[in-house]
Formats: sequence, structure tokens, C-alpha cells
Amino acid sequence: MLSHVWRLFSRGQRLHRRGRMMEAAETLEEALTLAEWNPEDPPKPGTARARLIARILTVRSVNLAHLGNSAMGLRLLDHADKFVDPSEQGMLLHQRAFILWQNGRLNDALRWFESAEPLLEVNGPDWMYAALFHNRAAVWRDLGEMHKGLESIQRAISLYANLDIPVHQAKAQHAEALLWLDLGDVTRALRAFDEVRAQYRQHAPELEAFVLGSYADALLYVGMYRQAAEHWGEAIAGLRLSGDERTAAVLEFWRAVAGFEYHQFEVASEWAKQAMNSLYRQGNEPMAFLAQLLVLQGQFDSHNEGLDFADKVSRLCKALESRGWTLRLNQAKILEARARIRAGDLDGVEELLNEEWGRSGYEALAESLARHLAKAELALACGRDPMPELSSGLNLLDDYRMEFGSVEFQSGVSALGFQLASKGLSNVTTGGDPAEMLAWAERCRAQALRVPPVKSSSDPEVREVLGRLRQARQRLWDLQVENKDTTAVLARIRELEDEIRAHDRSTPGPRRQAERIAPEAIHDLAERRSTLVVNLFEVGGYLRAVLVGNGTLRHTQLMRLDRAAEIGRRLGADLDALGTPYRLPPRLQASIETSMRRNAATLAEEIWDPIAEFVGDRQVVIVPHSKIAWVPWPLLPPLRGRPVTVAPSAEAWFRAANRPRATGAALVAAGPALLTARTEIDAIADLYPGAHLMHAEDSDPELVLKALDGASVAHLAAHGHHEPDNVLFSRLDFGQGPLNAYELLGLDQPPGHVVLSSCDLGRSTVAVGNETLGFTAALLHAGTSTVVSSLGRVPDDLAAEMMIDYHRRCAAGATPAEALAAVGEHRPWHPFVCFGALSLGHGGRRLFTQPVASVLLFADYRLGFL
Repeated sequence: MLSHVWRLFSRGQRLHRRGRMMEAAETLEEALTLAEWNPEDPPKPGTARARLIARILTVRSVNLAHLGNSAMGLRLLDHADKFVDPSEQGMLLHQRAFILWQNGRLNDALRWFESAEPLLEVNGPDWMYAALFHNRAAVWRDLGEMHKGLESIQRAISLYANLDIPVHQAKAQHAEALLWLDLGDVTRALRAFDEVRAQYRQHAPELEAFVLGSYADALLYVGMYRQAAEHWGEAIAGLRLSGDERTAAVLEFWRAVAGFEYHQFEVASEWAKQAMNSLYRQGNEPMAFLAQLLVLQGQFDSHNEGLDFADKVSRLCKALESRGWTLRLNQAKILEARARIRAGDLDGVEELLNEEWGRSGYEALAESLARHLAKAELALACGRDPMPELSSGLNLLDDYRMEFGSVEFQSGVSALGFQLASKGLSNVTTGGDPAEMLAWAERCRAQALRVPPVKSSSDPEVREVLGRLRQARQRLWDLQVENKDTTAVLARIRELEDEIRAHDRSTPGPRRQAERIAPEAIHDLAERRSTLVVNLFEVGGYLRAVLVGNGTLRHTQLMRLDRAAEIGRRLGADLDALGTPYRLPPRLQASIETSMRRNAATLAEEIWDPIAEFVGDRQVVIVPHSKIAWVPWPLLPPLRGRPVTVAPSAEAWFRAANRPRATGAALVAAGPALLTARTEIDAIADLYPGAHLMHAEDSDPELVLKALDGASVAHLAAHGHHEPDNVLFSRLDFGQGPLNAYELLGLDQPPGHVVLSSCDLGRSTVAVGNETLGFTAALLHAGTSTVVSSLGRVPDDLAAEMMIDYHRRCAAGATPAEALAAVGEHRPWHPFVCFGALSLGHGGRRLFTQPVASVLLFADYRLGFL
């Protein structure tokens, strides 16, 4: 009978190690029943039965803690303590320490681990002796002692190396990676997560959910809040499926953190309350207090804090401190300080904010950013200048951003400073100095463009995976044509994209960035080029503009931003509807045209009319707010026929305008399934002597990429796909596979001028940090000065007709913006936009000389291309 019980115990223990908590519970309970366990009639100490039951209880106790019943787990240990064999007392003490740690009693846990260590060292078992260092590392991590945690986990790894338990080895390496993450070495941690994930897949697939949670941690650390919440959602579902309620509740807390940071206050509040209830039910008071603090943080950020708010925060902080808990405690203290500042109760606030708390890694960064924000608010409350504190906080983010090679991560970091940047922009706007407004608006956008690409796409291993990805996409195309099931190949495509993305995210950054450009330098360049830079930003819910380049800088308040964003969205939808490849019924087409005319006129009236007199007849660079990044500006009546360029920032325009242009042979290439592509590219190639010409049937993305490097001009007539949820894999389709946006970042000398004549690859996704990502954005980030692309679907015949005329003008000396203005003047609904810089044309002459008064209204035009 005992041999059967032993087998059940061994199986239950294995299931528990693999995270299959409910199955482990059933197996261990079956073992206890078969062993005739009765707490009222414990076994006689020293017997084989007593020893076996004690071992089962020590494992079942921790299993119960994971299932959310720590109190029962501790009671089982109390029962086992009465008859456990002295040689196995260390195991029992270890399990008690482990449960206390899981319930936030960190100092108590350390004391029990200390008591267990000499017993386990002498009596074993060896795997639990190693586990003691592993679990103690987790306690040090929660106490904020990361270096002590590293020392402990590395001892565990060295001990595990001599044991044949690969799952434990992987868990220890996972814990080490989490410590590197907390210390701020995100790229190193991500590389380790990938290795651990591979080990879990091989030895314990059930544990993969834990890595999903760890990836979410990393995404949180770089400001990718929405993506972090999605990862935590997947991890929580997997953990609940396995029965690990304890870890699921902790991840619910972190998902709520991400939700609040993403300003989803209502849903995040529900997540936080759910986590709080689960944690209280499980006896994890400190984490439950943190969840309660999170709800208060959401109330504060949404200005719904109510009476005695600061006192509520203060009481929770004291409750955490009394339990020796430090995780996010300092940020909670800063919340208390900010609440007192908002309430006008300033006594002792400055002393609180000047305390030295001694954190390290990401926690130190998060606390520093919060502290700088609070100190700036205190300065405002005391009538002092808040700008030094706000600038110092954003400078920290500049340094942090350079640590990452991933464009996604570089962009996401901006989200960490959202409140600092907004506070600074609001303050200088109140002060009324347009130069300061311009400087601060520039600190709020396109920060990733200041960091040079690290070209991880040129890595041989990545190139190999990209090749497999192209093959998979070709296979997908074939299956779609044959109307066959695509489930398996779609999963393969996602797997390969994830592999490439993981490599990119774990690539270290260049640790350098471009210098900032002074507002005066931007103004001088605009003056020299007879250009007016319209820099749009938001303060107080209103869209505002700083106008640069007509003798002085000027600030103007425009329309409500939300209204502008909604009108822009409707205008884009109408543009897409007109771009359909099917002929629309006359009444429907007329209705869409009327809607476009109305929406374009409204934007013109509320954005352009207030600044028109100051702009005069100058060519225009528009730096849009991220919420109106998709507005097709050339469709606005006053802008038709005027050279207009859209830039991600005024600094980006300045750098692009001054960047040396590539002088290599032009590239003209086409992809498949475009009816007029051959005529289009043959005519365009004739305009550029010595051009590389690639027809659809011969177009190879590898050859296209090679020809792009150093090209003076590149015209790509290929169907494109903007992937809003996976922007680095937005792509152009060529005859032998797709060219991904991600690959453009690896160019050594990007082409100076690129035209994308098909589809909607001018669109971008404002995914993270309020920065734009997409195919066009990737070209600009790589170093291309000017990109002409579409914000909507484009009929093939319209694209061919316009682009031939466009390149004829460029070849004659027009700048891209001038050429596009000229060819678009009599095609009022075209979706093409010039992005980047108003660089000089091939002949260096200016075509735009007509005053604004000569520009006709929409009503004077008829659509002739559908």
C-alpha cells in the first residue's frame, strides 16, 4: 500500500513542479486518502507511514497556497510538524518560509529560510537545498535587494547544475532573468526569457504562461502598456486553467497597472478590484494593499479622488511598511505627496520628496520620474519654475531609450514620460513663449527618430528567418488562391514574426542619439527655404499650432482635438471608399464626395483659416498631432496646389532637409497583380538614366533591398499591407515574396527619395509612446529624407497616371512636394502625401510660385478617375 502511496506522491510532486496545480491537488489528496491520513489521529513518529505522510503534506501545503488557500497550507505544516522525521525538518521549515513569502510576509520568510538552510545542507534533499536559494532570491527581489537576489539565484543555478532536474534549472534561470529585468537590463533579460521559454517547451510546456507574464513585465518597462496587458491576459488564462490562482491574482494586479498607465481607467479599476479581492481572499495582504493603492492612483489620475484622499494613501503606505514590503511603496509615497500638493497641504511634502530610498534598476527609474513630476507640481504650487524638474525627468528617459535596439521599445519609452512632457507643454503654453512651446512639443514626439537604427535585420540568423517568413507568406498566397485552409500557415507566419521580433527586442541599443535642434535653427532653415512649419500639439483639449518661418514664431489656438480627430477619421474613410476597385453607384459616389467636401472644408475652416494670413504663399511643413496623423492634408481646399510636406517632428524635418542625399542609380520596381504596373515603371525608368528596372515577374525582395541601398530615387509600384497590430511587418508584395518594413532599418545608405505608388502604406499606427510606426515611418527612421505614399487605397490607373507625371516633374528639377502639388492640383481626391523633408529637386529650381488666392475650391472639380 505504501509503495502505491509513494508513486502517487511522486506523481503529484511532478505535476506541481510543472504548474499543473489542480491535477497535483487531486493526486496528492488521493495519496493522503490511501495513506489513511487523519489530522485527529496522526501517524506514529518514526514510522515509514509518518515519514511519507509528512512529505505529502509539505508538498500539498504549497500546492494549496498556489490554489489560493495559504491558511490551510500553513495548518497542514502545523500538523506535519508533530511527527516529521528530524532529518526532514528542514523541508518543513522551507515550505513554511515559501508560503509566508507568497503571502507578503517577507521578513518572516527570510527568518524561516535561514532556519532551514543548515538542516537542508546536512540532510537534503539536494534539490530542496538548491530551491532554498532559488526561493530566497525571490524574497530579496520583493524587498528590492536585487544584487542579493542575484547572488542567491546564481548559487541556486550552480547547485542545480549538478542535479538532473531540467525544469528546476529552467525556473532558476527564469528567476535570474527577472532580476536582470528589475535591474534595468531589459535586452539581456529578454534573451534569457527566450532561452527559458525553449526549455519550458521541451520539458514543461505548462510553464510557458509564466514566460508570457515575464514578457509582459518587459513591455511594461518600455511603456508598451496595451501589449503588456494583452500578454498578462493570456498568462492569467493559462494559469487559471492550471489552477495556479495565487500567481494569476498577482498578474491581475500587474495587468491593472498597465491598464491605468494606458489611461483605461474604468476597465483597469475593475481589474484592480478583482485582483484586490483575490489577494485578500488568499491572505496576501501586502499585494492586496498595492491593488487598493492602484485604485486610488486611478482616482487621482482621473481627478476623482474625493475627501481625505492623501490620508487614505498614507494609511496604506504605513500598512505596507509595517509588513516590510517595498515593492512600489516609494511610488505610493509620491502619490501621497502629489495628493497633498493638489489639496494645498504642503507641510512636509518637500522633505518627503527629498528622501533617499535606495532602489535600483527600473523601479529606481519609475520612482525618479514620479519624483520629478511631483517636485515640478510642488514648484508650481510654490510659485517656482517647474521646468528644471520636468527636463531632468525627460533627460533620464533619453538615456534609457538609447539602451534599446528595438524601434518599438525606443518608441514605447516615450510613454513613460507622458505626464512629464504634458505638464511641461502645458506650462510653457500658459507662459506664452512660442519658442518654448516648439521646444517642448518636440520633446513629446518622434523621440525614437533621434536614435540611429542598430540594423539587427542584417544579422545572418535573422536573414534566414526572414527567408522562411517569405516562403510562408508565398505558401499562404497559394492556399488563398486555391481556397484551402490557411490555419497552419498563418500560425507559422506568426511564429516566425515572433521569432524576429524577439531577436529585435533583445538587441542592445546604440547608446547614442542625435543632438536636439534649437527652435532658432529650425526657424532659420524655414526662413531660408521660404517655408512655414506648422507644428500642431494639444493642451487643454485644444489643438494648437506654433508657426515657424515668417520672421517670428507665433502661437495660435485652433479647434478641439477630439473633433479634429473624428473629422480626420471620417475623411480617411471616405477616401478609402472612393479608392475601391469597383465602380460605385452614382448616388453613392456623390454622397461620399459630398461628405469628403464637407469634412475637408471643416478642417480647412478650423485649422487652416486661422493661420492662413500668417502662412501667406509659402510652402508648408505640417507636423501633426498623433491623433490626426492620418489626415490627407493635400485634400484641404486651401492646400491644393501648394507644396505640403508632413513630418513626424520639426527636428526630424530639419535633419532630413540637411542630410546628404544618396546619389546611386535609381530603382524602379513593380510587384504582381497591378494592371498598369509595367507601363508605369517603364515610363518612369526612362526618366532616370541607368536606373535598375525590375518587372513584377522578376522582382525579388532581396534584390530590391540591395538596390535600395544608396539609390538616389526609388519608385516601388507594389501592393502593400499596413499591419496595425504588427507594424514592423507591414510589407510590399513582390514577385518572389514580401519586403517587410523591418528590413528597411538595415540599409547602410537609405535612398534619398522613395515613392510607394500603391495601397495605404502612408498610414501609421500610433502604438506606443504616441509615436508612429509603419512602412513609411520605417523608411524615415532608416534615414530616407522624403517618402511619397498613400493614406488610402489607390486605383491602379490613377496611380500610374499621377506617378508618371510626378516623376517627370521631379526629373525636371521639382522637389517632391512641388511635383506632388502640381500633379494633384487637378486630381482633388488623390490620397498621396509627401512625408519627410522639402529637399531640393534634381535641378534645384522651385516650381511653386502661385499665390494662395489662385487655388480653386473643391466645388470647381469633378471626379474623373473612377
